[in-house]
Amino acid sequence: MATGTNSSASKIATIVVLIPLLIAGWYAAPWVLPVWKWQNVDFEQIAKDHAAEGYTKENLEKEFEMVVWYNPRKKGSTGEDPCPYQIYSCTPPLKSVYRGVDVIDENSPSKLLVRVSLINDQDGGAISSVWIGVTPAERFFKITGYRLPPGILNKPKGRQVVLYKGMSMTKVELNQGMGMSMDAKTIENDDDFEDRFDGYEP
Repeated sequence: MATGTNSSASKIATIVVLIPLLIAGWYAAPWVLPVWKWQNVDFEQIAKDHAAEGYTKENLEKEFEMVVWYNPRKKGSTGEDPCPYQIYSCTPPLKSVYRGVDVIDENSPSKLLVRVSLINDQDGGAISSVWIGVTPAERFFKITGYRLPPGILNKPKGRQVVLYKGMSMTKVELNQGMGMSMDAKTIENDDDFEDRFDGYEP
């Protein structure tokens, strides 16, 4: 009897310990796993929905190495900038993967800053404000991610969506960022292009 009682008590104690651990693991998962992507992004369905525009599952699943710059436009009549990030550089070039798709490539024909909607694959947010520095040189980030059609995942229609791997994000070193911020002032900006309305009004 005593052995059976001890065994039952041991099982109950194990369950009591496991339940809080499982709950904690559920809430901690978005910190290390692409939970939001698993729940919200279906590359195959996106390809079907945008097949007429030339998108395929293969190009949607292609990973790009990018440097993005937090460069919000000043507060406008519609409030805060809905797309405060711009792509400074991207490897491989976008048009080398998205052949036949009407996309604006930041590498061609000349260097260009391309404003995008940025989504973290872990929690669906952008880069945390904790990492955003005060000066322009402190606001460059290296990320790995996917280039998706404009307007999907409830984002503004005028801008391409970048779904990035949260665990890939690193800050660009300050010295390098200083050179990039100076260079960015001389680069053409796609904010001046037509058909790029994303809800922001000066």
